[in-house]
Amino acid sequence: MMDGFNTTPRSSPYIRIDSYLYNGKITYYASSSCCDRFNPLFDGECKQICAPSGGFIGRGDGKCADFHESATQLENIWVVPRR
Repeated sequence: MMDGFNTTPRSSPYIRIDSYLYNGKITYYASSSCCDRFNPLFDGECKQICAPSGGFIGRGDGKCADFHESATQLENIWVVPRR
């Protein structure tokens, strides 16, 4: 998952990726670089589960509305390199 982000950091729509424990599974939350983009949550197979936040009203796609209350942040995985 990270190879694509590290080779072309300027074209990535994300500024950081963090791992979370959500519903008993390790997931990966990608924070977008701009206000109106969804911030997707991926499973261990890199399949998008939902978007807990972001979008025009900032509340995501509504498919995992409990994410911010029930998920536990584990660690930061990646941050866009600063040049």
